[in-house]
Amino acid sequence: MERKRKVLIVEDDAFVSDALVELLDGVHGCEVVGVAATLREARRLMLEQGPDIVVADLFLDDGNSIELLRDIRERRLATRVVVLTGARDAFAADEALAAGAFGYVLKRQPARDLLVAIEKASRGQRYVSPHVVGRPAGSPPGSDGSIGLEKLSRRELEVLRQIVAGHTSAEIARRLCISTKTIDTHRSNMYRKLSLRNAVDLIRFATVHGIGLAAPAAGNGGPTEPEPRARRLTPPS
Repeated sequence: MERKRKVLIVEDDAFVSDALVELLDGVHGCEVVGVAATLREARRLMLEQGPDIVVADLFLDDGNSIELLRDIRERRLATRVVVLTGARDAFAADEALAAGAFGYVLKRQPARDLLVAIEKASRGQRYVSPHVVGRPAGSPPGSDGSIGLEKLSRRELEVLRQIVAGHTSAEIARRLCISTKTIDTHRSNMYRKLSLRNAVDLIRFATVHGIGLAAPAAGNGGPTEPEPRARRLTPPS
C-alpha cells in the first residue's frame, strides 16, 4: 500500500485552514499531520512531523512564509512547499519561487488547482498560477516596464502590500512586530525610491503593477465572477 503524503497546513485564518483540512485530509493520497497559524508553530511541527508537503499562506501574523522556505533550504529538508496566497503580483511569486517554493496558488482559484500543485510538487515539478499579475515568473526585474519595484527591499514590499490591503501604520506595525516609526521610515523610503509624493500615489502605483491581496474589482479591466472563498476551497465533484 502506497504511503500517504504527510501535509502540514500553515494558515492564520481558521476558516481557511479548516476548509483545507476538509479538502486534503484522507483524499488524493494526503494525510494532514498538523495545522499551524504562525511561523513559530510551523517550525515546531516541521521538525516534529517531518511533512512531505507544506501548504502555506504567504503572509502570517508573525512574519512571511519566505522565512520558512529559507529554513527548509538551510536545513536541507526534503519537504516541498506550495504557497497558497492572495498576493497576485509577480514579485511575490518570484520571491517565493526563488526561495524554494514548488507551487504558487492563488486563493481565488478552484480547489482542483491546489490539488494539481500538490501533485506536481510531490513529483518535484513546479506549478505557478496563470493568474499572477505582471512579468512572467523568472524574468529579469524591470523587464515588463515595472522599473522601480526591484529597488524595494523585501520588508518594503511587505509593508506596501499591507498598505494596499487597507491597514494603518499602527496595524502594520503590530502585524510585522516593528514600531510605527519604522513603518513611517519604510513609507518615506518607498516614496523616494519610486519618485512618489504621498500614499495616494503609492497605492496607484501598486495597483498599476498588480501589487495587492485582492482581485481587481469589476469595471477595472473587466468583470470578475464572485468567488466565495468557502466554495473555492470545497473539493471538486
